[in-house]
Amino acid sequence: MNPEKFLDTSYVIALSSSTDDYHHKALVIAQQLKASKTPLVTTRAIILEIGNALSKQKYRSKSIKLLSSLEKNKTVTVIPLSETLYQKAFQLYCQKNDKNWGIVDCISFIVMGERRITEALTTDIHFQQAGFRALLRD
Repeated sequence: MNPEKFLDTSYVIALSSSTDDYHHKALVIAQQLKASKTPLVTTRAIILEIGNALSKQKYRSKSIKLLSSLEKNKTVTVIPLSETLYQKAFQLYCQKNDKNWGIVDCISFIVMGERRITEALTTDIHFQQAGFRALLRD
């Protein structure tokens, strides 16, 4: 079985927007992931971020379809938010005050570390700063 990859907001935005700088690369990666049936992991926080990013009325219908498809996709595991996960992420957030990492980033990093995921579907440099591979930046 292929190792899990972490699905980040920026990847989903790149896939959804043909004008995004990373759109073509995201499409190529999406085809590879589908062909190899690579399991994806994300968090409820990322789902919330995607919903917020695509909340404008002109994107709303596309956003609803996208979010619904992520929830139904058997290759995507959505990790729920818990008080324990939030506290671990908040602790990391407090420790890394020299970085511009958001709490959602820290939630992602905690989940990736706990699941031993090394690669993220993201354009976000913060993942590289945290020691992970940002596949859209390669």
